[in-house]
Amino acid sequence: MIIDGLEVAVTKKRIKRMNMRIKEPDGRVVISAPYGTSDFMIKSFVRSKRNWLDKNIKRIVERAEAHPAPKTKAEKEAARRELKARIAERLPQIEDITGLYSNGWTVRDMHTRWGSCNTKTHHLNFSLMLASRSDEELDYVIVHELVHTVVPNHGADFYAMMDRFMPNWKSIRRGLHRT
Repeated sequence: MIIDGLEVAVTKKRIKRMNMRIKEPDGRVVISAPYGTSDFMIKSFVRSKRNWLDKNIKRIVERAEAHPAPKTKAEKEAARRELKARIAERLPQIEDITGLYSNGWTVRDMHTRWGSCNTKTHHLNFSLMLASRSDEELDYVIVHELVHTVVPNHGADFYAMMDRFMPNWKSIRRGLHRT
């Protein structure tokens, strides 16, 4: 569906509310709508979010251009090997400094988050997108996920630990999310 020059992929499903996502790396707009939702309602929804859409599509496309993701299988495997080597070197150092430890880690081809932590098993997952990021940004994600082994949410205790282990984490996070 084309809405005011913007191509929008619409899927109707058994859900209660309409939702919209911008897909990386190309900034495609995808809408899920409940069965029975009229085209008029979908168009109105998109138009009401147009400023937000334009700003975030631009941001996502710029980030993809600044840090291109590996495209072929061979490129992905090379990036995965390089990232695994970097994590294998940096994670133990950061664990020793912080006193926080994981029970293993994996590199996954995640496109919507930089990392994740299973708070029950303390297993960490790191996004393949980190392969194109700086060591400082990688360290931030490692510290962030290690803190989740102790504090499962993003409350005051979490931020206090982030401040303790990485005082400049806010500026690093801004850079990570900006580009």
